[in-house]
Formats: sequence, structure tokens, C-alpha cells
Amino acid sequence: MKSKKRYTILRLAALLCFFTLLGACSSDDDSMPAVTPTETGIFTDADGTVYHWVRIDTLEWMVENYRGGTPWYEQSYVSNGFEESFNVSDTEAEDSLIAHNGNYLTWEDAKASAPKGWRLPTDADYQNLERALGMSAADAKKEGWRNGAANLMMQSGTGTMLNFVLNGQLSAWSTSYVDEYHVGDYGCYWTATRDTTKGTNECAFIRVLCAGRNQVQRVACPVKLRWMSVKYVR
Repeated sequence: MKSKKRYTILRLAALLCFFTLLGACSSDDDSMPAVTPTETGIFTDADGTVYHWVRIDTLEWMVENYRGGTPWYEQSYVSNGFEESFNVSDTEAEDSLIAHNGNYLTWEDAKASAPKGWRLPTDADYQNLERALGMSAADAKKEGWRNGAANLMMQSGTGTMLNFVLNGQLSAWSTSYVDEYHVGDYGCYWTATRDTTKGTNECAFIRVLCAGRNQVQRVACPVKLRWMSVKYVR
């Protein structure tokens, strides 16, 4: 009988392979423009879960990260040809995590799980948001860390009210037990856009926020055996 692998949220050292976080996440003192939603509202999904939304520029963004779908710790996946499952003992703690950070979904599930009328934002949608929050058009197109927008994306209750949280991510590339999530260090969010320049290594663009830094990273990330939170748009 094969043994079940144990998994954890990636630490900075693991993220270095794809995000080059060390040294790139430098501080900046950019002044923030005042941005407020042009509209706000409430949406209830088919499961009865209530979400708030805000309209920034041309799109409505969910304020809370999506909490639907199969809880991440109940999902199975294939690794090295074997079907695996997470080893989690305290599901109550995981449900509390999901309530705050949203569910952690694979890229395919993130695209497929949007409530009716909503969709996973594309890389272009994120670039438009970043420009609306004061990032230059030239920077918005760049890969890597770009100055600006992050502080406004993380505003909650006032300002933009977008409420992007530092939710970390899950990865099955580690063999540590799921006991540390690095919540408060990084916020990692899927986009719906695949990076077609990586050949057979399927990658999608994501956005990464860093604690204490007014910067947003635009980077292509391998989608295999990774779970991240999402905000849907319409």
C-alpha cells in the first residue's frame, strides 16, 4: 500500500523557483490614489452563500474570496500515477481558514467553479484593474514585481473595498504536513489566462501580493498540483 504524501503551503524558499521573491519584494513609498467603487452590491450563489461585490472600472469583483466547491482537504489528485488525498486531522480549522481566505482550488476547478454569471478574471482583467488603481500601463504589461496597486487591492471596508487577502497557496510539491499556511506573507490568485510560451509545461498567469509591500507580481506559474484562492468577476 502506498503511503500518503503530506503537503503544506509553500514557504518563501519554495516560491523562489517560480516567483523570485527574494530581493524582488522591495518596499516603495508610492502615494496611493483615492479609488472607490462606482457601485456595490450583494450576490447569493446557488449554495446560499452571500458575497459582496464592488465595481471598479468596468467589472464587478467579488469582495470575499470564493468559498464554494469541494473543500480543498477533501479533494483528491493524481501524483506520480497514484491517486492521493490530503492528510488533515482538524477539518474545523480548515473550514475556518476557508471562511476567511476562500477555498483553495486547482486552476481547472477555478475556471469551472464560477457561479452563474461570473467568471475567473483573465490576465487582461487584472491589468485593467491595476491601471485603474494607478499602475502605469507600461508596468501593468510587465512580468515580475510592479510598483503600485497592491495596497489599494487589499483595502477592506473603505477605499476600493476589494479585500484581497494574503492567503498563501497550497502545493503538492512539498512533503511537509499541512500545519503552516503562511497566511499574512503572500496572497496568490489564479487568472484564467494560460501562458502559451512555456511549451508542454502548462502554466497560467497569477497575481502575487507581498506583506508590507505596495507591489503586485505578474508571473506565469505551473498549474500542476497547485491550489489557490480566487475572486470572480462579471
